[in-house]
Amino acid sequence: MTDEQARWTETIRQRLAVCTQAGDARKAEEYANCYTEDGVLELETRTIAGRDEILAWMCAPSVFPQPANGAPGFVSHHLTTCHIAFSGGNAATVRTYWLVTSAAGLDHNGFYVDTLRREGDAWLIAHRRPRTLWFAPDSVLRI
Repeated sequence: MTDEQARWTETIRQRLAVCTQAGDARKAEEYANCYTEDGVLELETRTIAGRDEILAWMCAPSVFPQPANGAPGFVSHHLTTCHIAFSGGNAATVRTYWLVTSAAGLDHNGFYVDTLRREGDAWLIAHRRPRTLWFAPDSVLRI
């Protein structure tokens, strides 16, 4: 790994952390700005194309329902193992495992397959495909 790739690796890890925390906090603009203008978020049930559409999706009501007992609901994504492979000086493919906690405890887990593109000094997500591997029986998403 070159010194430049080592710097890029840390920059990419920071981008993924910002995206994760902005998503959990429903900071829509901060989340959408982690993507390229033509970025794609490929969910299992739909594909959202373009930063403006990603922003609109994040501004919509959360897909995570609030608990029936009135207690505040939350989800918290925790990024774990991350492998970054560079292809040239302007692209990287990243696979990152994640765990999600909620009021239920460990709620679900999976991984992201991301393609990032370097634009100036910034590394932005050009394509993200999250995949869920497991749900807890009482997951907030399995109502």
